[in-house]
Amino acid sequence: MTERIVNNRPMKNVEEIDKKSRSQSLEESEEDTIQGHSLSCIECTDASDVPCTGPVKTCLPGQACLTIYTLVSAAGVPMSKLIKTSCGYRSQCSNNGSYSILQTSVLAGSSCCFTNGCTPPLPTLPSTTSEKNGVTCKTCQTLSESPCDSDTYMDCTGSETKCISQVTKTTGWQTTATRGCATRNLCTITHEEGTFGALKYSRNTNCTDGGASLHYCLPLLAVTFLCLFKVMI
Repeated sequence: MTERIVNNRPMKNVEEIDKKSRSQSLEESEEDTIQGHSLSCIECTDASDVPCTGPVKTCLPGQACLTIYTLVSAAGVPMSKLIKTSCGYRSQCSNNGSYSILQTSVLAGSSCCFTNGCTPPLPTLPSTTSEKNGVTCKTCQTLSESPCDSDTYMDCTGSETKCISQVTKTTGWQTTATRGCATRNLCTITHEEGTFGALKYSRNTNCTDGGASLHYCLPLLAVTFLCLFKVMI
């Protein structure tokens, strides 16, 4: 077979060079975010699977363009979903986790891209299972500035092996306290403050190992979980 020649080089070699060049460009873009160069990312929130559009924001050095996908279900029936794109740290990329309280569960996943104005791919949500993992946690949800407590317990399932207790204060809303089961990676931040659009929030999180004795550990549940997930390491 006669090999095609382009600019005095075999076509195969040209294709290999192109692949290496694209790979190198991506690596350089990612390296830029590490070495202090700031990206510009779209900032928007939507409730559909179609990439949202919005204003472009200059990120802090070291950040990437981050999309977080959150799905809330009640009694196993999907109720609402939220997709937010904004600046975020590389440590937040390709994370996923879940949180369950009472009859409500929340799944979340994240993805990133590393060029100006890029749109990250739709994140993959964690898999779910109804199989009990042997962990039991107290569960409750109240409007309170103190951690809620309850004599009601829930059986945790899948990878939700930690008992979590949260108190979330959000401007313009009442303070909420929740308790239930969560994946381990949602327990790394014990206190955080931030913004979600025009809303400002602060949250205290406490996690313990599960068992029959505790463990101290929603209208706002999707937003509450999204804010927690956004600062996960």
